[in-house]
Amino acid sequence: MNAFTKDGEWIHRHFEEIVDQYAGRYVAVANEELFVGDTMKEARDKALRKYPHINPSILRVPRPQDFVCAV
Repeated sequence: MNAFTKDGEWIHRHFEEIVDQYAGRYVAVANEELFVGDTMKEARDKALRKYPHINPSILRVPRPQDFVCAV
């Protein structure tokens, strides 16, 4: 299994915790380790400082209002 797949699965397993703690922020995951920033660049740069040879999985963490659906 490659690092990208492992990190994606890590995000899936921890998604609820990530939303609870970091809603509205950006997270990057590299080598199954979480890096948080107020911008995508900040989260990515933190991950790359520790793991320069891994392309981190990055996402903007949704806020509770982002889950509201209009019907």
